[in-house]
Amino acid sequence: MDEDAWDSSALRAKTLAGLLALVGPLVETAALPQPQAPVRRLEVFDPLDRPAGARDGTVLVAVGVDPHAAAAEELLRAAGDGRAAAVVLREVGDGARKDALREAARQAGTALLLRAAWAGWPELITALRAAVESPAPGGTDVPLGDLGGLARRIALQVGGAVTIEDPDSRVLAHHAESADLDGIRLRTVLTGAVPEERRRAMDRDGFLRELWSSHRVLHRRAGPDAPERMAVAVQAGGERLGSIWVAAITGRPLQESAVEVLQDAARAAAVHLLHHHSRRDARQALLLDAARAVLDGPGSGALLAGYSGIPADAPCAVLAVGTPGPVDDGRRVRLERQVRLHQPRPGRGSLVLPADRGVLVLLGGLADRPATATAQAADFGHRLAAELSHRSDAPVLVGLGPVRTRLDDAARSRHHAELALGGLLFGSPGPEGRCATVEQVADAVALRHLLEALHDLPLPVRTSVSRLIEQSGPPDEPRKSEPDPPAMLYAYLRRSGALGPAADDLGLARTTFAARFQARVLKPSGLDVNDPDARLLAHLQLRALRHRAEER
Repeated sequence: MDEDAWDSSALRAKTLAGLLALVGPLVETAALPQPQAPVRRLEVFDPLDRPAGARDGTVLVAVGVDPHAAAAEELLRAAGDGRAAAVVLREVGDGARKDALREAARQAGTALLLRAAWAGWPELITALRAAVESPAPGGTDVPLGDLGGLARRIALQVGGAVTIEDPDSRVLAHHAESADLDGIRLRTVLTGAVPEERRRAMDRDGFLRELWSSHRVLHRRAGPDAPERMAVAVQAGGERLGSIWVAAITGRPLQESAVEVLQDAARAAAVHLLHHHSRRDARQALLLDAARAVLDGPGSGALLAGYSGIPADAPCAVLAVGTPGPVDDGRRVRLERQVRLHQPRPGRGSLVLPADRGVLVLLGGLADRPATATAQAADFGHRLAAELSHRSDAPVLVGLGPVRTRLDDAARSRHHAELALGGLLFGSPGPEGRCATVEQVADAVALRHLLEALHDLPLPVRTSVSRLIEQSGPPDEPRKSEPDPPAMLYAYLRRSGALGPAADDLGLARTTFAARFQARVLKPSGLDVNDPDARLLAHLQLRALRHRAEER
């Protein structure tokens, strides 16, 4: 066999030490009496099962076991009797209790791993299963986690330009022996991500779906605007870890053995990507904790600077990004990805974090002059709103927080940014008004807060709107083909008491609306439309009801 080929058959038995090399940051190793103990399978332990069921080489993830209860020691003893490789318990903050469990594990002869405080069970179990089921590295001199070295080795064997990407098409490593790259590959390398329009095209034609649904190497022949390409998914334990892409250097075909090389490389890459992801997740968790502490206030700007590289003593600003309507996890993830890919960003560092209404963007290291820094943040916000709105099926709105002089003060910028976003979401901004400061939408912000307070405010009497709703129910949202009385009154009040325009808004004939308004609205409610205070109260109450319905 060629010494540069992948030795895919040399898959040595997995050991506990090897497993910890892949997922170490996700767990604390409390006891490791036999580092070379074989690891063969992963089991999520159910406390209702008999602990004696532990088998040789099993990693038992004890999700339902309280580490402070006697059941934890019982499980460790049973695991030792069954020659289980390790037991994983949730984190233990009590030092004395941790020492007791450590001693019990040593006596049992089994490893004790404690879940990291920042990691959740789903992500830990996913990482452990992928590590257990991935092939152990063999026959390669690429150090564990050296994605750059891995990309270089693949590139040399296939004779093309290689990128190793995460599941969101962000470049983790790349290598090419020549700078003569096609436009798509060049943009991907320079921006650190596959161009959004290219990703959408691959999604539309089913290429990405086919990529993630198999372990085959996908091959695209050279076209008029793109050279020959190959791609393969890197997966383990049902988890998407990333992908390897190869593009032919202009004028040079890929090696005939490229398909076989990529198949073997994908197996070898699994452990490298697991190692990378576990350490990235650990760093990301610490970074997010520091960022949230700063944005929630009070937090340490110096600590965040240490994790992120954003200057602690330079001007910064926060932008709040959102879209109208409810924001579920899927929508938030898509929005976060779009924001991350938007370039260029001003300053000397930035962070993108999920938030209740969408996404927060912290721009750091802005210009020293306040006016210039404010212009930098505003320009980025307007470009972000315009570009993402153009690409999305819903308008993307951006609230601009004021520039602060230090990271320590970022919480105040975040507060104003979210107020501004709330004002934009409350109103109906046009294409030119999708990015604003809190001062620019102050009336909408104030009215929103007034309506939220009014909704929970108990009233000592039954108002005209109360009587109307008792007979017909709250206003429809969205409006039905036949508008109900509250909707008719709301349209009338929005049009400042003009029956004709209100009828037009509801799609009713003006004469029909006038008759129904008298019989179905004024008569049952008793509203005096000539009293400005009564009209104001009715309008506020109806607006508050509709606002609450829109917030659900």
